[in-house]
Amino acid sequence: MTDKQQIKEVVTSVAQLQDLKQWERLESYFVREPFVDSKSINGEMPAQVPKKRLIDSWRREIGTYFYATRHFIKKLAVRMLNSRRAKVSTIVEHVHYVADRGDHYAWTVRGTIDYMLIKTTAGTWKISQMIFRMSDQAVRPLAA
Repeated sequence: MTDKQQIKEVVTSVAQLQDLKQWERLESYFVREPFVDSKSINGEMPAQVPKKRLIDSWRREIGTYFYATRHFIKKLAVRMLNSRRAKVSTIVEHVHYVADRGDHYAWTVRGTIDYMLIKTTAGTWKISQMIFRMSDQAVRPLAA
């Protein structure tokens, strides 16, 4: 598998594993403390975050508020900066399914996620930075 194929697999796996709620498997795709900027969606200041804390926050958020999620990657482009660093740009659509007092809703968030990945000495690619920029969102009721 080429470096670009491995990098694409890392990014798509992170989206799929969130939907499958495979939290323990997510840790292997990140450096110890990735830089995370998701201020446009959750208001938290950008910071380096221990990967366990990042994944635990996803687990709590998805488990508390949403009965299911679907993370779609609409476009994915990899640019190799050198043999050990790569930048990935994605266009995403995340659908979060909410149940509230008997009603069901889909909250859809669209935007971009820019990633930086580094190649470890073991030869695997890991996410060292994630920057999410929301472009729009919508909430729609789901039929019973």
